[in-house]
Amino acid sequence: MLRKKILKPDTPQVLVRRGEPSDASGVIGCMQSVMDEGIYLLGDYYLMTERAERERLSSRSDLTLVADASREVVGVLTLQRGAYRKNRHTATLGIAIKKEYRGAGLGKKMITEALSWARAEGIRKVNLEVFSSNLNAIGLYKNLGFSYEGVRKGQFMINDSLVDDVLMSVWLD
Repeated sequence: MLRKKILKPDTPQVLVRRGEPSDASGVIGCMQSVMDEGIYLLGDYYLMTERAERERLSSRSDLTLVADASREVVGVLTLQRGAYRKNRHTATLGIAIKKEYRGAGLGKKMITEALSWARAEGIRKVNLEVFSSNLNAIGLYKNLGFSYEGVRKGQFMINDSLVDDVLMSVWLD
């Protein structure tokens, strides 16, 4: 189920698969690459060590998908279940794709795979947060069935501008 091929013109073949502990360094590199752009992710530096990332990738209660282009991690998707009995029916989605691999359907493919996994695992609702300035991502999420749940006005400052935190979710049942 989690091994699908994605093609993008002028780039190597990309395989979407479940992340493995051996991907830890690549996951860190991909996340840091997107963080370095300064406009898509909250953090400036990826804080997990390689050892901690390997341990996280070993977990089977949560999902990490990687987009693998000739053994280079070019995309990362995480789906983390609620930690408590009262919210185990929910999960939080996060995704980061290196700049040169955006716009070719890779994000859509990764999210579709993650939602299929979530359904199979009995997760009923998937949540995410996105900067209001990330219009491409918001459009993709809407296209995949996510809807607005709320907005935290002026929650972030990006390039000297106030940016809202948009809360979105999709029900899977």
